[in-house]
Amino acid sequence: MGAVRAAEAVDADAMVDLLLFTLDGRPFAVRLGQVERVTAMAAFRPLPGAPAVVAGIINVGGRFLPVLDVRARLGMTMRPPRLEDGLVVVRLARQSVALWIDHVDGTLRQPADSLIPADNVVPAGGYFEAVTALPGGPVFIHDLDRFLSMEEQGALDAAMARERAS
Repeated sequence: MGAVRAAEAVDADAMVDLLLFTLDGRPFAVRLGQVERVTAMAAFRPLPGAPAVVAGIINVGGRFLPVLDVRARLGMTMRPPRLEDGLVVVRLARQSVALWIDHVDGTLRQPADSLIPADNVVPAGGYFEAVTALPGGPVFIHDLDRFLSMEEQGALDAAMARERAS
């Protein structure tokens, strides 16, 4: 748990800002502080040598960013991009990436103490940091720094280096 997250756990009045989005009708969230921008879907091209969870690469504001297929990571049914899909550009510990999502549902401010560690809900927590409850049901909050394994990050770094060199 990072220092900011540890500090939230101590402060009972702390609030957490989330960006809510949907994948195949299921709600998910990321911490709003990690979000750089939300943009409409645009064409992306393949990134040879990248891990299977990387759908491709896209130019966003003059930066080439990998597009991560959240469906593939979570074992959901894969499908081609649709015009109504969206991209959420987020900062990871090592780089920025674009998450391919169905659509953004808005933002939400929740008390930090309403977040349940994902390890308490699903075995080993998977790719999630925490879970919070909304009137429509649970919302899993992604731990973006666990999205890629060390091996996947290494393969992505190598693929991005080859892309920059070409």
